[in-house]
Amino acid sequence: MRKIFMKNKKKQVAISDFYLAAFLRAKGFRLLKVEWDKNNPHRAFFVFEDKEGRESLIENFLFGKAKIEPKSFISAIKELKQLLHSNL
Repeated sequence: MRKIFMKNKKKQVAISDFYLAAFLRAKGFRLLKVEWDKNNPHRAFFVFEDKEGRESLIENFLFGKAKIEPKSFISAIKELKQLLHSNL
């Protein structure tokens, strides 16, 4: 699930799909915060600063056409897991 919103005149995008969020992080998107779903305490949203090209990156990821450096993807996965566990 994706939510897009504006805050402080900067576009932000919230992603709840863990591996998509890790992919965007590995692609250089700036992670602003992690927000927990008020209705589901087991669901988190990763809020990124939006930037040009996000739509095509997400499309490529969802259709299995994305290319990513494996080490940066693994590093992003570890980073996001650490954030999730520290916010529990």
